[in-house]
Amino acid sequence: MLIKGHPLWFYIKKHKAHFLLGMFFLLLTNLVDGLYPLVIKRGIDQIVAGQPFSEIAQTAVLFFLTMSFLAATRYCWRVFFGRYHTQAAEDLRNRIFQHLTTMGPQFFKKNQIGELMSLITNDVQSFRQAIGSGVLVLVDGVTIIFIVLPLMFWLQPDWTLKTLVFLPLVPFLIWKLTQLIFSRFKTQQDKLAELSGFSQETVAGIRVIKSFAQEENQLKAYNRLSLVFEKMCNRVASVDALFGPVMQFGIASGTVILLFVAADDIVSGVASIGTFVAFQRYIHKMVWPMTALGFGVSQFQKGMASYSRIKDVLIQETDIPDNGQIEIKNFESLEVRNLNFQFPESQTPALKNIQFEIKAGQKVGLVGPVGSGKTTLLHLLTRLYPAPRGTIWVNGHEIQDITQRSLRLQMAMVPQEPFLFSDSISENMMLGLEGEATAEDVIHWAQVVDIKNEIDDLPHQFQSELGERGVNLSGGQKQRLTIARGLMTRAPLILLDDSLSAVDHKTEKTIQAQLNQQVGTKKTQVIVSHRLSAVENADQILVLNQGEIEAIGTHTELIQKSPTYRRMAEIQGYRA
Repeated sequence: MLIKGHPLWFYIKKHKAHFLLGMFFLLLTNLVDGLYPLVIKRGIDQIVAGQPFSEIAQTAVLFFLTMSFLAATRYCWRVFFGRYHTQAAEDLRNRIFQHLTTMGPQFFKKNQIGELMSLITNDVQSFRQAIGSGVLVLVDGVTIIFIVLPLMFWLQPDWTLKTLVFLPLVPFLIWKLTQLIFSRFKTQQDKLAELSGFSQETVAGIRVIKSFAQEENQLKAYNRLSLVFEKMCNRVASVDALFGPVMQFGIASGTVILLFVAADDIVSGVASIGTFVAFQRYIHKMVWPMTALGFGVSQFQKGMASYSRIKDVLIQETDIPDNGQIEIKNFESLEVRNLNFQFPESQTPALKNIQFEIKAGQKVGLVGPVGSGKTTLLHLLTRLYPAPRGTIWVNGHEIQDITQRSLRLQMAMVPQEPFLFSDSISENMMLGLEGEATAEDVIHWAQVVDIKNEIDDLPHQFQSELGERGVNLSGGQKQRLTIARGLMTRAPLILLDDSLSAVDHKTEKTIQAQLNQQVGTKKTQVIVSHRLSAVENADQILVLNQGEIEAIGTHTELIQKSPTYRRMAEIQGYRA
C-alpha cells in the first residue's frame, strides 16, 4: 500500500478535479482581492474632489459587488480545496489501516499500538495540513506577488522600490524558523507517540494496575512522559510564535517608509490620498506572500516529517504475505508434515517434527504442559504465524497457496483470551457472519453455551452495550460469548484454545454436552484444554511436550503410553 513517487503529486493526480477547481477559484480570488484597493482609491478620490453623490454611490455599489464576488470565490476555493486534502487524508488513513490488518505478529511486537494510533490520527492530520494549507499558502503567496507587485509599480514605482526594501528579509527569517520547526516537530511527534502508547497500555491494563495498587506509580510515569511532551510542544511553540512578529515587522517597516516617501508627493499633488490608502493596503498584502513562502515551507516540512514516520511503517512487509491463488469452499482435511517452527527472537524451536492429520467431522484434542506449543500450533494452522513451506496442507493444498480469506472462512478460532468489542452482545456474537443472523439463531447459540439466562438478567438483554474488551462481563461470560461467536459462523472447522478455562467444572460439562449434541460431526473440532474432561471423548488426542508430539491416541490409549497424559490424568482423578 506504499504510495509511488512523491505523495503530493500522487494525491494531486488522484483528486485532480477538486484540486484544479480549488486552484482556479483561489487565483480568481487573488485577482479580485488585488483589484479592490483600486475601487477604494477611486471612492476616496471622488470624496476629496467633491464629486456628486451619484458618482460616489456607483463606486460604493461597485465595491459591494466586488466584495460579494470575492466572498463567493473564497467560499468556492475553500470547499473544493478542502475536499481535495480531506479525501487525500482519508485515502492515506485507509492505507495505513489496511496495511495494519495484513501485518503479522512480529510487526506488532516491534511497534506499540499507541504509536500506530498516533500515526493514523496525528501524523495523517499533519500530512493533510502539509498538502492542504501548506501548498495553499505557497500558491497563494506566489500569485499575490505576481498580481500586487505590478499594481504597486503602476501606481507609484518610486514608492514601491523604497517601501519594500526590508521585505526580502521576511522570507529569510521565516526560512530560518522553519529549519528549527522541522527538527523540533519531529521530536514532538515521537514523544506524542510514546505518550499515546503508554496511555493505551495503561487503560487496557487498568484492572491489573488497580489490583497491584500501582495507580500512583503509573501516574508518576505518565506525568514524566507528559512533561517531556509538554516541553517539546513548548519548544515548537516558541519558534512558531515568531511568525506573527516577523509579519508585523514587514508591515510596520513598509508603512513607516511610506509615510516619509509619500508625504511630499501628496502635499504637492503628485499623488492623491486615495493612492496613498490603496498603496498602504498593497504593502499589507505584500507582507503575506513573504510570510507565506516561509509558512508554507514550514507546514510542508512538518507534514513530510509525519509522512516519513508513516512511510517507515508502510514499507515494512508482512511475514505472512497473502500470495495464494487457490480458493477453498469447504473443509476436507488438514495435514501437518514435519513441522518445525522457531520464533525469530528465540534461541530454541517452539515446535519440532510435528506430524498429524485431521479429517472432516473429527473431534481432536490437544493437551500438554504450559509452554508446550499448543497455541503456537493453532496460530500456524490459521496462518497467524508464518509456517515453513511444505509443512501444512489443507484439502491437499499447501497453506501458502490458499488465499487467506478463503482459508480463514473455513476456520473459526476461539482464543484463550477472549476479545469483545464495544458493541451490543448480539453484534459481538454475529461478528464472524457474512450476513445478518436471526434473533432465534442468537438465542439458540447463547443457550448452547449456557449464557442466555445471564443475558436475560441484563437491562437490555441481547442489545446491552459492552464496554471496551467486554469489561462489564466476567471472564467466564466473555469466554462463553466468544465460543458462541465461533459456533455461529459457517466455518466447518472450529479451534477452541482452552476457551473454557474461566468457567467452573459444572458449566463446562453442560457446555460440552450441548456441543456434542448440537455440533457433533457437523463441525470439525480441535480443542486445546488442560482439563481432560474436555477431550476424553475425542477421536484422537495429541500430547505436546516441549514442542514435540509425545504421543497420539485416544484417552484410554494415552493413559497407557504417554507419561505426560498419564500424569495429567492422575492429577485430575482418572484411574489407569
